[in-house]
Amino acid sequence: MNAIKLQRKRNIEFGNRKLPVTTAIFNICSATDCPSLKLGLCQVVNAGHKCYALRDEQFYTGPLGYRRRQEKLWDSLTAEEFAAQFVAVIQARRTPTKALRLNESGDFRSQADVVKASAIADILGESGVRVYCYTARSDLDFAGVSTNLVVNGSGFLVHGEFRFIRDVGQKPEGYGVCRGSCRTCARCLRGMRTCVLPH
Repeated sequence: MNAIKLQRKRNIEFGNRKLPVTTAIFNICSATDCPSLKLGLCQVVNAGHKCYALRDEQFYTGPLGYRRRQEKLWDSLTAEEFAAQFVAVIQARRTPTKALRLNESGDFRSQADVVKASAIADILGESGVRVYCYTARSDLDFAGVSTNLVVNGSGFLVHGEFRFIRDVGQKPEGYGVCRGSCRTCARCLRGMRTCVLPH
């Protein structure tokens, strides 16, 4: 097994302005290097808005390098190594970890990333940690992913779906509206149909 590389604060965060401290965050790649952006699959950019994660990488020093370091770490560990090191990190915390959000920025780069995320979700499920993500990669196959990995498709349904809308009047029937805070809502963690307004 590789030496311990996954470390709190250095390459994994817990919570932010929207996510509770019980949710860990890990990015497979940066927004600058996002394959969905390059493939023209991003709803937000296609609607004429700026990608939220890309905006952070362009306006602040730190996020781009941090996310690229996460990508290198992702590539250097097997699914089993990543999961084992993640469990070691969360066991050292006083606050329980209930979820792991993949891809706060960026997206799956390939089918291999999907397979790896699914395997990690299976292992972390044994520790009571739910893994979820958002993806615009409608060109990848999500049919065989673990039920422990909740995939929210961008404009297409996997377990859940999110749609970017300009105002509440555009909300399709059967969709909820994102509250803008995952601290008070678990729609995406449960894989529901959700509309997101510009923010």
